[in-house]
Amino acid sequence: MLVLAGALLAPGAPAQAALETLVQDDAALLHRPSDQVRAAMHKLRSLGVDRVRLTANWSVLTRDPDAQSRPDFDARDPAAYPQASWQGLDEAVRLAQETGLKVMIDIGFWAPHWAADDRPGPRARTNVDPAAFADFTVAVARRYSGSWSLPPVVSSPPPPPPPSQDQNLLDLLLGRRPPPAPQPAPVQPALPQPLPRVDQFVLWNEPNHPGLLLPQWKGSGRRARPASPALYARMVRAAYPAAKALRPDAAFLLGNTSSDGGRPPAGPVAPLLFIRELACVNAKLRPLRSGKCKSYKRLPGDGWAHHPYPRQVRPDQPRAHRPDDARLGNLAALSKLLRRLTARGRIAKRLKRIHLTEFGYETSRIRGRPTLTQATQGRWLTWAEHLSSKVPGVVTFAQFLLRDLAPGPVRVSNSDNRAFGQYYSGLQTTDGRDKLAATSFTAGLFAQRLTRRKVLLWGRLRLGPGAKAIAIERRLGGGAWRRLHKRTVGGRAAFSLRTRYVRGAQYRLRWPRADGKRATGLTIRVVSKARR
Repeated sequence: MLVLAGALLAPGAPAQAALETLVQDDAALLHRPSDQVRAAMHKLRSLGVDRVRLTANWSVLTRDPDAQSRPDFDARDPAAYPQASWQGLDEAVRLAQETGLKVMIDIGFWAPHWAADDRPGPRARTNVDPAAFADFTVAVARRYSGSWSLPPVVSSPPPPPPPSQDQNLLDLLLGRRPPPAPQPAPVQPALPQPLPRVDQFVLWNEPNHPGLLLPQWKGSGRRARPASPALYARMVRAAYPAAKALRPDAAFLLGNTSSDGGRPPAGPVAPLLFIRELACVNAKLRPLRSGKCKSYKRLPGDGWAHHPYPRQVRPDQPRAHRPDDARLGNLAALSKLLRRLTARGRIAKRLKRIHLTEFGYETSRIRGRPTLTQATQGRWLTWAEHLSSKVPGVVTFAQFLLRDLAPGPVRVSNSDNRAFGQYYSGLQTTDGRDKLAATSFTAGLFAQRLTRRKVLLWGRLRLGPGAKAIAIERRLGGGAWRRLHKRTVGGRAAFSLRTRYVRGAQYRLRWPRADGKRATGLTIRVVSKARR
């Protein structure tokens, strides 16, 4: 007996609303030649992605980023920046629009030396100047407002500035983008076209992680107290109102918080502790009224961005004995905290909207973590999206990397986990071959036992516009596959149904390909409840 649930209960009823899908891959979208960037955008669109996340690297895009003294320029004016440094980001935004993809821009890391307290060297991030960050935020928001055009091309444009230390580091890790080929001057110069409008921005990236913002703590041992929340709060309170006044039509998200905390003074601040400190409340959410919290005003923002990486374990498994961490397995705790803080007026109401802006499972060995097969990666990504869709306030689901990122030639970390900046969470291998996850990402199925007699089947489709005739099949042991359910649903949708539990059953999803043939998804088994 088959029991349909939710939106599939009535014939012809629409499928469930699906989360917006976001993918970030700066290597593929900001550090490759134009033809490769265009191909990557089209690939993402074919996979059913809605939005790409791009980084506006302050220490790469601004003037004299390695100087200790601030250069004399209007940092709120996009025309005052070296335009050659922005070509990669400009092109990515244009190609995204051309391909039908929306854009989110991270405004942040790292800082120019003249806006931080670091010694000479790459990755300046200590005590970032809030006013300088606000100026850069305004420049980015204005540049991609949909009404700003590049300055007219002069006959002898100035040479591009030498690459900053951070630009050199990123080029080593992500690849060096070749300079554009020289173009003959047109007989009749065309009028400059405005750059496309971007509607979502995020203020900084992982401010609770020492790789992106310092200091994270003040003091050590039991006397240690978080320092990064107060630093980040000053950056937000300077940048948000300035950018929002210019672009009331755009959303400026906060956070991009890392999922795990660590030990002071070198480790990250756990995300839930970080948020409580931002909101100036104690562990019981009672307001704090002394020190930095003496004149506290409600924290502004249009949404909270978060990276709920599970570190290669089951999506539903939280980190034991770390209640202030926010992996996917306890994402509900993040949602509950944000909703309680908005109800108390400590943070803006829109901050209870959660945008997952990074997520992924890796298919190559990372020291100290389980190694997953491509099939497990594919199955767990669908499971993870199902769990995310059930958490109140979650509106976006993310995939980190289209293509795996191979190790770079230089060390960027003292940790052996990613000493050379490598990541293997892509939907493709480093040479561009689709992993099994590319299939499950396009059309994935998940099965979980609900009761002694019932199983939930949940699916996510990213098959393009128009209705699609899908089928769910089941087999027992090594027997033949038999159709369990057939349904016509929208090509970009989520759906669920409940069916009778059968011990040892396997399930798979089938759907129409563009050539008219049937595609077959991964074979899955029923999973039990989370192991705590």
